[in-house]
Amino acid sequence: MQAPIRQYSAPESLGAAHANLHCGRGTAAACLVMALARALGSRTVDLVIVEPSDQLWRGRAYRMDRDEIVVNAPPSMMTLDPNDPEHAQRWLARRHDGGCAPDSWTQEVFPPRHVYGRYLEETLSRTLDGLTEAGWRVNWVRRRVASVAPDGDKALVGLEDGTTVPCDYAVLCVGEPSGYDPYELAGHPSYISCPYPVASTLDTVHPSASVAVIGCGLTAVDVVLGLRAQRHQGQITLLSRDGILAAVRRPRQVGRPTLMTPETVRDRLERSSSPLRLSTVAALARAEALRAGATPKQLAAEKSMADWGLSRVRRQLADREHVRDVDWLQVTTWALITTVHYWWPTLPRTDRQQFFRRYHRLWASFTSPMPAATAGTLVGMADSGQLQVLRGLEKVTPAKRGFRVAAQHHTVEADVVIAAATAAPTAHPATPHELMDSLIRNGCGQRHPDGGLRVQPETGRLVNRIGRPQRSLLALGHLTSGTHYYMSGIPMLVWRSEAVAAAIAADSSTSPSL
Repeated sequence: MQAPIRQYSAPESLGAAHANLHCGRGTAAACLVMALARALGSRTVDLVIVEPSDQLWRGRAYRMDRDEIVVNAPPSMMTLDPNDPEHAQRWLARRHDGGCAPDSWTQEVFPPRHVYGRYLEETLSRTLDGLTEAGWRVNWVRRRVASVAPDGDKALVGLEDGTTVPCDYAVLCVGEPSGYDPYELAGHPSYISCPYPVASTLDTVHPSASVAVIGCGLTAVDVVLGLRAQRHQGQITLLSRDGILAAVRRPRQVGRPTLMTPETVRDRLERSSSPLRLSTVAALARAEALRAGATPKQLAAEKSMADWGLSRVRRQLADREHVRDVDWLQVTTWALITTVHYWWPTLPRTDRQQFFRRYHRLWASFTSPMPAATAGTLVGMADSGQLQVLRGLEKVTPAKRGFRVAAQHHTVEADVVIAAATAAPTAHPATPHELMDSLIRNGCGQRHPDGGLRVQPETGRLVNRIGRPQRSLLALGHLTSGTHYYMSGIPMLVWRSEAVAAAIAADSSTSPSL
C-alpha cells in the first residue's frame, strides 16, 4: 500500500524571508528536498513544489510494480542521507517482508523497486511534516510549469494557467522526457514505448509472442524479468549496437580508492593550469585498479568490447567467485563515480567525444550493474533457449505481421517490440523538452553540446546566453547531464543535491532579509 503523502494547497502569496521553488517529482526532487532540509533546516523557508501529477517522489522506475523488479544496488548505496549510510537499511529492516528476501548469491537485500519507492515517499513525508512543525511553509502547486525566468535577483515561474509564482530560487528537477523513438514506431499497436510499470505495460503481451527488446541495460533486464514473472513462453531477444549487458554486481568489499579520490583529483585540477585530459583520467583509473590487485589480463578483459552478450555475463558470474578481500573492479568503479563530477567538466570537447565512442557503454554497464541472482536468471533462460542477445542493431521496421528487426548478420521477426533504451548523451540536444527550449529562447539557458543545459559545475546554477551563472536559477538531474555526464545513480543525485543546497545556503546567508 502506498504511504500517505500530505498534500499542500497553492499559496496566495510568498512573503517569507526565504523561498525555494522546486520543480519535479522524482528521485532527484526527493534528494534535493532532503539536502535543503539539512542545509536550511534552522531557517524560515517557503518551499513550493510545482508538480501537476497526483504522485510525488517515485519517478517512473519506482512506482507500484511486480516484486520481481528489484533495485540494482543494496540499501547502503540507496540512502537519501549521505551522513547516514544505514538510513535506507534501517527503514527496510522495519518493513521487511517476503518481497525483500536476501539475494541467494550474496545474502545482500535488493528490495523491489516499488518498495524503494515507498521508502522515498515515507521519508519525504516525514521530513516535510517535521519541517512544517519547525516553521517552514510547504506548498504543493499541482500545475505544470510553462516557463522559468530571472526577475531581478529572484526568479519568476510561469504556470500553464497563466499565473506566476515569484521565488528567491528556482531549482529545476525535471526528468528525462519519455518517448525516445529512434525507429519511429510510436502508434504501432504492438510497440511498447515505455515498459514501466511492467505489471501493467506487459500484461497485453500474449504468452507465446516473440518479443524484441531494444536495449541491453537495466531497463531491458527488467523487461525480461517482468515477462518471466507472467510466465511468458515466447522467444525474447535483446538487441543493441554493442550487445553489452549490465555488468554482474560483485560481492560487496571493504576496499576504497587511494590514488583516484575526490581530494587528489581536486588537488590536481587546482595545481594545473592546463585542462585534465582523458588519457590522464584513464591512467589514474588503471593505476588504481593495479594497486587494488588487478592484473593486466583482467583489465583487458573488462575493457574489451569483443566479449559481449551472455558470454560476458557468464564470465563475470564465474569471476565473482574468485574476488579477493579487496575487489579491484569495485574500487576502480567507485573511484570513477566519486570523481567524475570533478574531472568531466574540465575535459576538452574532443576528449568527451572520444569517451562517448570508447567508454560510454562500458561505463553504463559497470556503474549500473545487476544483482548476481538476476544474472543467473538470464543465463538460465538462455540455456533453455528462450533468451538471446544480438549486437549490431541496425533498424526496426513494421512488417505485415509484427516487426522485422535487422542486426549484424541476423534478421529477427518479432510480434512485439519493447523500447528499453535511452538516447545516447550526445543525442540529448535533439530531444524535445518544452521547459528547456523556453529557457534557451528567453536567454536564461544555454544548450550544452553533450546534452541538457549548461550549469556552473560546482553549484548547479544555470548559465545564461552570455555565459554568466544566474543566482536564482539552478538545475539538478537530467537537465545537467551534459555538464555532469553521470546523473542516474542515487549516490550522484545525493551528492549533487548537497552541492545545490550548499550554494543556496551560502548565498542566502549573506542576504539582509535573513
